[in-house]
Amino acid sequence: MSAVVGAVVAEAANRLTSSEQAVRDDVAVEEAKRATAQRKPPLSVNAYYYDRSDDAVAYLFAQPLTAEQQERLRTRPEELLAPAALASASGVRTVVGVAEQHPYRSFTRVRLSVVGQWTGPVFVTRIRARVRQRSSPLSGAFLFQGSEGGGEPLPIGFDLDATDAVARVLEPDGRLGAAYLDRHSLSLAPGEPLSVDVQAQTDRSYCEWVIEVELDLGGEQRVLTVDDDGRPFRSSSLAPRYQDRHHARLTGGWSADGAGPPVWRK
Repeated sequence: MSAVVGAVVAEAANRLTSSEQAVRDDVAVEEAKRATAQRKPPLSVNAYYYDRSDDAVAYLFAQPLTAEQQERLRTRPEELLAPAALASASGVRTVVGVAEQHPYRSFTRVRLSVVGQWTGPVFVTRIRARVRQRSSPLSGAFLFQGSEGGGEPLPIGFDLDATDAVARVLEPDGRLGAAYLDRHSLSLAPGEPLSVDVQAQTDRSYCEWVIEVELDLGGEQRVLTVDDDGRPFRSSSLAPRYQDRHHARLTGGWSADGAGPPVWRK
């Protein structure tokens, strides 16, 4: 009889111990997940220049095109105007005339593809552009590629000329209004994806800039810096005059326009 009782007690103790061990194992797994998540940035952000097919665009260079670059423009323009080639040649791709009230203003469009990767919700409290370098607008070469379309502005904009370039609402008339996060709330749960399109503008400078995203992690404040894969984003206003101008023809190829102010040709 005592043997039976002992076996029952042992079995009960074993089940209780196993249950407690399972709970401890589950807790350990969750703590390990939290520790792993806390070693990562609260948000995973992939940022890149965002193009739309209905945009009219200009390619601005700090210097006139060399003979070799002009030959590439005639024969292999995709090589000269690719993002990496532009960066190495101190060039900028900019959208032109997207706001009807400012037909000669240039804009830089950036898309942020964001995923929450914290242990809980991440609240975005502020988005701003921080200009790291500012100089005169690029005025060496102006290459214009028109479009039959008329793209609408994106809903969020940065004024890179402002002292505090916080993300603002882009009004229908193209003006920048109130701070975007004064009117909208923005948060991400773990694993939740989100795309945010922003449009930066400057009327008087060449700017190299990054995006700063201020976060609230349940009372803990953090600032996440977003750039172009390790490089700052680059924007330039239009210069009054260029040493070298070219435009893309509708029939194909590029034509030279000589020196002068920006030109808008189809």
